[in-house]
Amino acid sequence: MLLPGKVAIITGSTSGIGRAGAIAFAQEGASVVISGRNKERGGEVVETIKQQGGRAHFVAADMLAAGDIEQLVKAAVDIYGRLDIFWHNAGIVGPDDIQNISPESYEKVMAVHLKAAVFGVKFALPRIRKAGGGAILFTSSVAGLKQSGYSLSYSLAKSGLVMLTRKLAVDLAKDNIRVNCLCPGRVQTGMRPDISQERARALGITPEEWEKRDKKRIPLGRFITEQEVADAALFLVSDKASGITGVALPVDGGFLAV
Repeated sequence: MLLPGKVAIITGSTSGIGRAGAIAFAQEGASVVISGRNKERGGEVVETIKQQGGRAHFVAADMLAAGDIEQLVKAAVDIYGRLDIFWHNAGIVGPDDIQNISPESYEKVMAVHLKAAVFGVKFALPRIRKAGGGAILFTSSVAGLKQSGYSLSYSLAKSGLVMLTRKLAVDLAKDNIRVNCLCPGRVQTGMRPDISQERARALGITPEEWEKRDKKRIPLGRFITEQEVADAALFLVSDKASGITGVALPVDGGFLAV
């Protein structure tokens, strides 16, 4: 097993990449704190993990509220006695550009992605230090490495996570804490149909045509799966990646190489 005896918090883990990651972490021996706003979906993830013989607990938390994030960390330690891994995966999407962006939409995207990451680490750090070190992981995006034609605020937030990764990797190395981030490309998640519809509508084409165009931009010729991103996350937080910190790892089928 890659994570025996470890305790991990994964934000945004009631669905999508976070859900796949939570199941993968538990299968490799970690006790996982599932977090999100939807109690029913969180309970389903916990039940799936328990049926497979793993350990998991759901704690509701809104990433817009720093107090919720602080209580999430406290709950994890209260339940499992320690904290080794903090993965801030929660995120939201929404189309905007410089002409139609609003203060409200900008602040919400930045808060969920970047502010929650900063304060999540602030609250988790003393606990991970007490455990003797561990791993911090962020879910950024290829939009954090290459501007997104879809959302200005999303690109800004995701690029901020890349810089936060590099800054914390340097600052926390002395504490035996590694900090990395994932940069997924086009991932086949439950959000994909809505994204395709919005982008197709903007271009005046069908969602099916948009999907075909999008796949042509990926050298592997297909979208990435949630499991592929979860497997990359598992590697980065495990001792198999003990020499890796400060990395923004694309999981994109070659999208950024084009």
